[in-house]
Order: sequence, then structure tokens, then C-alpha cells
Amino acid sequence: MRRETKKAAAAVCMIGLLTAAGSICAFAQSPTLTAGSSAVELNAGGPAGERETTAPEKIRIWGTVTSVEENRIVLNNQSGASFEGEMVLHISDETTKVLGAVDGLPLSLSDIHVGDSVYAYIGPAMTLSLPPQTAAEMIIAGIPADFKVPEYITVDSMTWNEDTSWTLVSSEGTTYQIPGECPVIPYLTRQMVYRPDVTEGRELLIWSNAENVGQKLVLFNE
Repeated sequence: MRRETKKAAAAVCMIGLLTAAGSICAFAQSPTLTAGSSAVELNAGGPAGERETTAPEKIRIWGTVTSVEENRIVLNNQSGASFEGEMVLHISDETTKVLGAVDGLPLSLSDIHVGDSVYAYIGPAMTLSLPPQTAAEMIIAGIPADFKVPEYITVDSMTWNEDTSWTLVSSEGTTYQIPGECPVIPYLTRQMVYRPDVTEGRELLIWSNAENVGQKLVLFNE
């Protein structure tokens, strides 16, 4: 009788161990949250559920400036991308471009004031502090009312059309129709640039209308 009792107890223990192991495996294969960008990716375990995404190189945010300090601004991000609310954007003379929305010419930090609306391009890396802090790659300020702010893009492809226009696709997947007469302007150099210079991987600022028809391009140095 005691032997049967011991066998029953051993069986119960084995079932418990198997159940626990199954729970651990299920937890390991459950979706996990990947942070670090405005996009959230769920990676389900197993070949059928595997997906791989790449965080965007540039995240576009916009909002109202709540503080201007030395080499940084605090922005109340209202874009719905990245972190919602106040963010500290660090500005470096070497790596951050601060440009005017109308002409694309450089501005200084003193041209930005509390209450101004600005657009910014940031990378996916951000501190976990509150408010979070990140480095700004570009700040676009001096925005008139009801003005479509130019977009900072990387060229993915360029296709020539028979009517002398061209079709430009950004690395984010946005398609722009560029008329043949659309000016291409070099950034801070007198070196002439032409349409063939707008190649895959080049970075530029593009002004366009509501239909994404290009009006002006500012091409940055390689």
C-alpha cells in the first residue's frame, strides 16, 4: 500500500514538473515588445510567426517648444510618433542641421523661441529618463501658418519619365512626382548639382504640395 502511495506521489510530481516546463516554454515563445523606435514589433516564437523589421533611421516629430537652453531644446511632441509629450532634443554644431522651413538656410538656436512650432528628425535611440532625451539630426523652424513643411528624406529610387518629369521614392516608401523644371539646389556650396546627382542613398530636403508634387529640392553633400 505504501509502495502504491509513493508511486502516485511520484506521478503527481512528474505531472507538476511537466506542467511547469510547458509554462516556461509558452512564456519564452510569447510575443515580446521591442522598444527603441516609434514602431513596436511583436516577435512571435516559431518559424511561422517570425518577422524582422528595421527601425527607421529618421523619425519625424513636431510640436511646441517649451524651453530653449544651451545646445538643446525641450519639445512637447504632438506628432504621435516616438514618445508623446515633452522630449529633450540635444543639438550639436557638428551633427545637427537647424534650418528655416521656407528657404532651407541655416538658423541658429537663438532663432528658436518658447512657443514656436518646430519639426525635428531624430534617431531611434533615446534615454529612459523622464523626459526622455535624444539627439536631433535636423530641426526645421520658422514655419509660417498653414505651410507644408519640407521633408528630410533619403532617396531610395529615381525613375525618369518620358515627359521629362521623374518619380522619386524615399526610403520610407513615399512617392513624389518631380516636374522637369523643379530646381535642385546644393546645400551651402556653389558647386552645381543636377537631376542625375539625385541618386540612391542621397539625402535631401524636399518641398512639395498636398499631392506630393515636388517644388524644390535641397541636396545635401555626400
